[in-house]
Amino acid sequence: MTTFTITRTFDAPRPLVFECWTQAEHLVRWFGPEGCKCEMLHSDIRPGGYNHASMTTPDGSKMYAKFVFREVSPVDRIVYIHSFADDKGNQILHEMAPDWPLELLTTIVFKDLNEQTEVTLTWIPNKATDQEDAVFAKNLDSCRGGWTGTFNVLGEYLKEI
Repeated sequence: MTTFTITRTFDAPRPLVFECWTQAEHLVRWFGPEGCKCEMLHSDIRPGGYNHASMTTPDGSKMYAKFVFREVSPVDRIVYIHSFADDKGNQILHEMAPDWPLELLTTIVFKDLNEQTEVTLTWIPNKATDQEDAVFAKNLDSCRGGWTGTFNVLGEYLKEI
């Protein structure tokens, strides 16, 4: 399976960066690429719990995601299954790319660098067909662009709080 990884260092202590990933009131302020607005419809960040969120893009289109948590190790690591969803939280295929993997295993690792925090996010297609993996592999630049924008927003948000 193809693996996507992106790493960013933030000028904030690890406990604060971890809070920004695990508290809904923080997530809605930064989660999503630049210019997008996140709304948290359900948030239960614990193993077995899930987040259901919507993202509205600058052109007004809306999409939904669901994150089902497998592991939440305070200040160290979060593991969840990331998928597209409908407005009720049911897992669905990507509306614009039906060959996109139905699920992405997401691992986020937080590393303490004194007053800075290194965040490494990894996406691996979960139970994907060869075709879905190939589509994912062809879109790694798009993944990098989206997460770079998202990390830019997080970096700016961390300066505000």
